[in-house]
Amino acid sequence: MNNTLPSVLTDDNLLILLETFKNGLVSHATGKGFEEEEYQRIRKIILASPKLEKLVPRFLRTCRTTSDFWQWIKNESPSYDGRRQILADQVNPMLDAIEYESGEGALEFSKNYEKQNIIGTGGFGVVYKYEHRLLKMPFAVKVFAPAFYDGGTDQRELERFFQESRILFKLNHPNIIRIYDAGLISNRPFIRMEYFDGKNLNEVLTEFGTQSEEKSIVALKHIVSAIAHAHENGIIHRDLKPSNIMAAKPNQFRVIDFGLGIFIENELHSRLTKTGAQTISGYYNAPELVANPKLIDKRSDIYSLGAIWYTLLTGQPPAGSDFMSTLRPLGISEKTIAVIKKCLNPFEMRYMDCKELLADLETF
Repeated sequence: MNNTLPSVLTDDNLLILLETFKNGLVSHATGKGFEEEEYQRIRKIILASPKLEKLVPRFLRTCRTTSDFWQWIKNESPSYDGRRQILADQVNPMLDAIEYESGEGALEFSKNYEKQNIIGTGGFGVVYKYEHRLLKMPFAVKVFAPAFYDGGTDQRELERFFQESRILFKLNHPNIIRIYDAGLISNRPFIRMEYFDGKNLNEVLTEFGTQSEEKSIVALKHIVSAIAHAHENGIIHRDLKPSNIMAAKPNQFRVIDFGLGIFIENELHSRLTKTGAQTISGYYNAPELVANPKLIDKRSDIYSLGAIWYTLLTGQPPAGSDFMSTLRPLGISEKTIAVIKKCLNPFEMRYMDCKELLADLETF
C-alpha cells in the first residue's frame, strides 16, 4: 500500500484509484470492511482533484472515516444490492468523466470546443456545456456511460446505438431539444445538442412551488405537442418525468433525453440494471412499462404526461389508491381532473394518442 500522494497524478492513476475506492466502498457496505488508512488516503486525493470537483458525491465530503461511511450507507439502504446500486450511481459519474477526458477523441474535440462545466450527471452518462471556439455558441454534449457500448468485442450494441440514434435527427419541434451531431469520444458515444438555459420542472417546483391550474395547462399544451410530434416520427420517450422537461420564461419548454427511451430494451436493459443504473422505474412510468420494460406503446408516455401534470398541481407524484382525491381540495376544476384521470387510467382506458389528449387541452 502506498501512503503518499502520487507526485504526478495522471488520468490512468486517478482511474485506478477510483476503481480501488469504489471496490473498497462496496466491500465495506456489504460487511467485508475497508482499511481506514486507505479510505482516508484515496478520499483525500479525490477531494483534491480539480477534475472531480463538481462530481464528488456529498457522502464523500461528509464521511471522513469508514465509520461515518458505514452509518451513511446503512441508513440509505438495508440491503446489499441496494447499497451496490447507490454506490454505482454515486461513483460511476467520476469514473466516466475521467475515462472520457483521458481519450484521444476528447483532445480532438477540444480543438473546436471549450468545456465550460458539467450540467448533468446520472447512470446513463454525463452532460457537459461546451462553447464553440469560433462561433462563440454554447452546446450541450451528452457523453454516454460505458454500458452503452461495452456489450462485447464485436461492438454490436455500439453500432445499434448509432443506427437507432438516426431517428433523433428527425425531431424538429420548438419544444424538443434539437440534436445536431453524434459520434465517439474515447470510444464512447456522444450526442451534441442545443443548450437550453433553463431549469427542469423539479427545480421549478422546488424554487417556485406548485403551479396554478392555468399555468399548468399552458405547460402541458407545449409538452404534449412535443410528444405528439415524437410519436408521429415513431419515437416513444419511455422516460418522461419532471427532470426531463426544461422550462424558462416566457413559457418556453424543452423535452430532453429522447435518446434513452429508444435504446432501453433486451440485453442492454439487463446490463444497465447490473451496473446500478435505473432504467424503467419510479412514479412517472406507467405500471405496464415497469412490468415490461420492452413495451413500446404511446399510451405509456401519456400516463407519464398525466403524472407530470398532477405533480405540477400538487407538488407530489401520484401515489396511493386515492391520490386523485387530493385535487378537489386544491380548487382544481372537474374538467382538469377528468383529463388527468384519463391519462392515468389503466392501459386500455387511457387516451389512445397525444392528438386526442391535445384536442381536450385545446378546449380549456
